[in-house]
Amino acid sequence: MMIKNSHEIIGKQVVDADGTTIGTIDKCWKSWNEEYPGWFFGIKPNEATRDTWFRGTHKLVPIYSDYIKEVTDYVVLNKTASDLSRYWSKAAPCGSMYWPADDLMEKPVYDKNYSRVGTFYGWVETNGDYKYYGCFLDPYLADTWNIPHDTIMPLPPTMIHHVFDTVTLDKTLDELREYWYKNYGKHY
Repeated sequence: MMIKNSHEIIGKQVVDADGTTIGTIDKCWKSWNEEYPGWFFGIKPNEATRDTWFRGTHKLVPIYSDYIKEVTDYVVLNKTASDLSRYWSKAAPCGSMYWPADDLMEKPVYDKNYSRVGTFYGWVETNGDYKYYGCFLDPYLADTWNIPHDTIMPLPPTMIHHVFDTVTLDKTLDELREYWYKNYGKHY
C-alpha cells in the first residue's frame, strides 16, 4: 500500500490478516526506492505476540509498506503473525554464510575498513527470498552525502563479508556511496 504520511501511523495498533493485534508501529524509515513502495516500519510487538511468535525478542519487527493492507484506526496487515515470524526466524544469506534474521536486527554495520556505515534495520523479501537488507545510515554519513536522515539504504546479501557482533561489508565507504548513487541516486 502506498503510504502518504508515514509519521501519522506511528503509535497505531497493528492487526494481522487474521485480526489479531500484534503490536504498535514504533518507528518508520524512508526506503531507498519510492517504487518499492517507499517506507519501512518497525512494529513493537505486544507481550503475547512477542512470546508466541517472535521468541521473546524486544527488537522491532520490520515490515515494509507492501505488507500493509489498509490504514484506518488500526494498521491492518496482509500477512499473519505466523507469516511474519517465518521471515523473522528464517536464516538470512550473508555473503557465503547464513545468519538468523532476527539476530541481524539492530547490529552495527561497518565497511571493509571498519568505518561505521550505520545500523541493520530490516529487509525486503519476495516469495520468501531475501532480496536486500536495509542499512539505516549513520547520521554523519547522511550529512556528508546529503541523504535524508530517515533513509534506509539497500545492502544486497552478497555485500556482507562477515557477521558476528557487527555486520562487516566487503565494500569501502566510497564503493558503497558509488553503488548507491549509481543505482538509487535519483532517490536522494
